[in-house]
Amino acid sequence: MNLWNKTSERTLMQGDYRPSIIEKKWQKIWEETGTYRQYFRKKKYYVLDMFPYPSGAGLHVGHPRGYIATDVIARFKQLEGYGVLHPMGWDAFGLPAEQYALKNKLHPSVSVKKNIATFKGQLAKIGFTHDWEREIDTTDPEYYRWTQWIFLQLWKKGLAYESFDPINWCPSCKTGLANEDLEQGKCERCGSTVEKKPLRQWVLAMTRYADRLLKDLESPELRWSESIKDQQRNWIGRSEGVEMVFPIAGTESELRVFTTRVDTVFGCTYVVVAPEHPLIDVLSADISNLEEVRKYLKRAASKSDLERTELAKEKTGIKLEGIEAVNPFNGERVPVYVADYVLGSYGTGAVMAVPAHDERDYEFAVRYQLPICNVVAAYVRMTGACAPLEGKETTSKDCVTAFIKHPTEKKYLVLRWPDGHSVGFVGGGIETGETLEAAVSREVVEETGFRNFSITETLLPHLYGHGYKPRKDVNCHDHDTFFLIQLNDLERKSSEEDTGEHAAVWMEEDMVSEKITLDHHRFVWKRYLEVQRTFCEDGILVNSGEFTGLTSAEARKRMTVWLTKERLGKKKVNYKMHDWTFSRQRYWGEPIPLVRCDACGVVPVPEKDLPVLLPKVKSYEPTGTGESPLAGIAKWVNTVCPKCGGKARRETNTMPQWAGSCWYYLRFIDPKNTKALVDKRKEAKMMPVDLYVGGTEHATRHLLYARFWHKFLFDIGVVSGEEPFGRLVNQGLITASDGRKMSKRWGNVVNPDEVVADFGADAFRLYEMFMGPFGQTIAWNTDGVVGTRRFLEKIWKLQGKVSKTASRVSNREMESLVHQTIRKATVDIEDFKFNTVVSSLMVLVNTFEKQVSVPISQYRVLLLLVAPFAPHIAEELWSRLGNTKSIFLAKWPEWDESKILTESVSIAVQVNGKVRTVLTVASGTDEKEVTRLALADANVRTHLAGRTPRKIIFIPGKILSIVV
Repeated sequence: MNLWNKTSERTLMQGDYRPSIIEKKWQKIWEETGTYRQYFRKKKYYVLDMFPYPSGAGLHVGHPRGYIATDVIARFKQLEGYGVLHPMGWDAFGLPAEQYALKNKLHPSVSVKKNIATFKGQLAKIGFTHDWEREIDTTDPEYYRWTQWIFLQLWKKGLAYESFDPINWCPSCKTGLANEDLEQGKCERCGSTVEKKPLRQWVLAMTRYADRLLKDLESPELRWSESIKDQQRNWIGRSEGVEMVFPIAGTESELRVFTTRVDTVFGCTYVVVAPEHPLIDVLSADISNLEEVRKYLKRAASKSDLERTELAKEKTGIKLEGIEAVNPFNGERVPVYVADYVLGSYGTGAVMAVPAHDERDYEFAVRYQLPICNVVAAYVRMTGACAPLEGKETTSKDCVTAFIKHPTEKKYLVLRWPDGHSVGFVGGGIETGETLEAAVSREVVEETGFRNFSITETLLPHLYGHGYKPRKDVNCHDHDTFFLIQLNDLERKSSEEDTGEHAAVWMEEDMVSEKITLDHHRFVWKRYLEVQRTFCEDGILVNSGEFTGLTSAEARKRMTVWLTKERLGKKKVNYKMHDWTFSRQRYWGEPIPLVRCDACGVVPVPEKDLPVLLPKVKSYEPTGTGESPLAGIAKWVNTVCPKCGGKARRETNTMPQWAGSCWYYLRFIDPKNTKALVDKRKEAKMMPVDLYVGGTEHATRHLLYARFWHKFLFDIGVVSGEEPFGRLVNQGLITASDGRKMSKRWGNVVNPDEVVADFGADAFRLYEMFMGPFGQTIAWNTDGVVGTRRFLEKIWKLQGKVSKTASRVSNREMESLVHQTIRKATVDIEDFKFNTVVSSLMVLVNTFEKQVSVPISQYRVLLLLVAPFAPHIAEELWSRLGNTKSIFLAKWPEWDESKILTESVSIAVQVNGKVRTVLTVASGTDEKEVTRLALADANVRTHLAGRTPRKIIFIPGKILSIVV
């Protein structure tokens, strides 16, 4: 019997649209016939979701948004002729699953199996193209056998090592955490403040791949958003600089500091060590205020890294009395402080403090009244009429410039010169023997006539302005110092202004930036408005011995050479990213396949003996002692050394929940392979993943971990490319109708099972794609599903208008609209603009409704365009047209540009003056139809909040304004 013509239900024969019957019917047929398993096709497309952790709560309507989107793409690509791989599996090991099991007094293996069944049943109702023959569960021993195998390869290559350093310890979850598992210094799982606790743990040397992880973000094959790439760049945090030695005066000890700005070293006025720096213990006998220091260290230990490094917080520290460090460049002795804004985990745990050129150092220096020495001058090259001219003589001069502030108003005095080009502040050259303060005071008097004023602040002590001076017909390299002058009154006497040299004008503060033409004056004015008191950019060195006059870049090169020659330092690259803390002191995770032998040390479990099975136990509560619950299972722990045959103990820490998700996309390609992780030929054909969809929260965890493992697998010849995921798309959240995150706590969870039962899977799918741009956060509105259900009913009823003879009648406008819609759907599906595709389909259907009859050829096109979004109704209606094969084995329609007579237009829909959505409709669509589409839009309905429009203003082809 032909399954595509099988319609036994009497209600369907009578013409009713009954999604509950249709959807079950076609889901069964698709699975039985393998409609989606067209892997023999020459073109491949691998579309993948970030596979879910199957929680006990099941899915709410926000979860399937990404899954529906990938399903739309999968169906679309199959219609385009691709063999599409669209698998699904379960990320079921780890802390969340274990805590759920503990809460519900179940074994994790039992609760996970139950939760998977719930999730799978919910997904099945929505009608996805998932190939369940390739289903993966990370807790399946046949799967984690290969997770353990990868760990062993990492260990053999020296990329997995044992560490005893302090790690992030969550006192609530009772386990160690990687830095990536923290949010705002707290455990991302339970919100507890983490502690630093020294523990034995296994660590993966991820930083050895840091440069490759960073460099390959620039690959054109990596089609990711810049925001996700930037998150990874910032997390990796590559810093190139030098590590140099500051000897400790009067001792044999030395302090190594890392800096990216060695060019500022002559401005170092103190040195800071982190509270955990070992030098404090080494020099404890020489620290005269040791008890006070220890009290400070105790207070610092109670703070998280985030609290310590927060830019807005007040900087604290304490001087190590009796200790001085020696600047290797000039031999000057500087005090040593311990301060919690420096972390022991970054660089060397010590920094040279240059308060003139670092904001944190400046704040600290001001608080503790430490010297501030400027050693880098800003450099500004003039532009426009004042730009340096080729071939002109270049002079140099020391200058001063004054920002003169009105005594009572928010105004500043500026000068206009007769050349017609220059507008700037008061200033001039320094005369022989004159101090800076005397020079600026003289210039104010001479150029303005004001005599009663105060010098309130030095704004920038060093700036080189390089430009052309038309009046003197020379280029000038001025070394300028800027001051803030406060007038005490407006009484003045004669000045240069009276001779016509220039015109002095009072100007409102907010107008100065617009009117000033001198680039170096504008540069300092901007800093003044932003209250910048440090100069942190590159410039030209001053007060820096033999390096004075060099640019920062050149100085860094020469200083690094000098340090290397003198054996006082070397070039160094540091990373903010740390190696990956891979151990968890919990039960529910992959056992680490190592044993410890007294004679042989740490020994790997032979690959033939994998997997090392997680033992079945009744009690698996965490111990909180730093040891996994596995440590107490003597029968499992005690084993034989694979190397010498003697007594040995298994590793009792387990892997983190991220281990199984680092490589799962590879196993989907070849899930039944018992000989290898993945067959090389199959991997080369299917990789990389063409489209990967998931949340932005995984940018610096899963996505970074997976890239690291994939590059390692490439290095050992397991995979054919260096990057796992080609295109990455992130979906926005769906919140509850009240705008809050869906949660049992708020009682605002909407179960997709209920929506499917009430409206059908196709209506649910359509609404999720229609409710707004895919990347935006949108509030759920059940009324929107009512609208998509009505739309589907229209499509259903259109079958009564389908005519084979109508296709012979030429209707150029209808034909044009059909081809416009094909083009719109084809382009916008690729761009993830699903809402605009659905909108254009609604326009097409509404236009069909107005026709006496619809040509069967155009109705077929409609069904093909609808099929990725509402597959069940499309398949049913396709079969009713007499087709003997699935609609998904047909061909996606192509548009003919020559047949498109009219263009579509975009109409902005406003609610009380604010744009809430943009509709794409056919040119000439009338007000009634545009209004209907606007009122059906989910975002518009949300902002109407049930209110009836008081007035509607329509400007054809441009705007629909709704007033409530």
